[in-house]
Amino acid sequence: MKWSEKKNLYRRFLEKELNAAELDEFFLLLENGEFDSDYLDIMPAVELPVMIKEPVTNEESVTGGNTLAVPETKIRPLYKTLIRLTVAASLLCVSVTGYLAYRRTENLKQQSLFTTISVPVGSVKIITLTDHSVVTLNSGSVFKYPASFAATSRKVFLIKGKGFFEIAKDKTRPFTVYSARLSTTALGTSFTVENYKTCQLEKVRLFTGKVEIGSKEHGFSPLRLMPGQQYTQTGNTGTKGVFDAGGEIKPYAEDGSLEFDNTSLTEALARVASYYNIKLQFEKEELKGFAISGKFRNEPVQDVIHTLLFTHHLKFKKIPEGYVIMN
Repeated sequence: MKWSEKKNLYRRFLEKELNAAELDEFFLLLENGEFDSDYLDIMPAVELPVMIKEPVTNEESVTGGNTLAVPETKIRPLYKTLIRLTVAASLLCVSVTGYLAYRRTENLKQQSLFTTISVPVGSVKIITLTDHSVVTLNSGSVFKYPASFAATSRKVFLIKGKGFFEIAKDKTRPFTVYSARLSTTALGTSFTVENYKTCQLEKVRLFTGKVEIGSKEHGFSPLRLMPGQQYTQTGNTGTKGVFDAGGEIKPYAEDGSLEFDNTSLTEALARVASYYNIKLQFEKEELKGFAISGKFRNEPVQDVIHTLLFTHHLKFKKIPEGYVIMN
């Protein structure tokens, strides 16, 4: 960069006219010592103390009959160097302070900026977060995450649907997934979180590592899961159980399909509602004891519901908001 351009860049920095990209460029130049040799050209003039002046006796002036030596001002080379170092240090101090303040402000902005992902029907969405954690979202899921994580924590939000989380290890920053009522916290592990808010159903399954589950509800005692364990909460009731982590059950379907393996009918319907982004109304108590197995891929929702209910001789009807399941 030409010196005239650097000079103009510094002037605009002092006048707070730089945008984010220009600020990055300015501080990069500063860190690389680009301003060290010529900064005096753009700094205010420094008034030198009288004691630094050296008398030169080759010129004389007559005043009031007396002959006096008139000193010619000379700035010692060492003092010039000291001036340069002092100004450079001041410039560096001010600039670094400004740079750190700018970075803090930008970091706070990034933490307050959220991206919301809605996964289309029949699709799977894979997201790599800024900490290198990977989130795989099922069809119909809605997920919200910040542009940058805070220095002491990592927080994301599964608004609805199902996500498989493979968390990058960071002992100083726990990773927490917030769903409807639950919060699932880990340091470095893999697990699924399901949130079917309209059906008041949430489930956490742990595949590797450890997680701790908390809740917004008063009186909820945090509990820990080990690999192969799961926690399901329906309404205000929660149960801890096990599943076969090494068997047929997968964290997600790579082809975006719906797959049930002896799944309770209540959970199956909740997943269908999320998958197709529709509303299903049913009484949970009336469906207790019913289970279903099967796999569906982009079939019409009416066909899926009919297949799920046919085995148990249940019926359903269309309403403006979605469908009603009847016993």
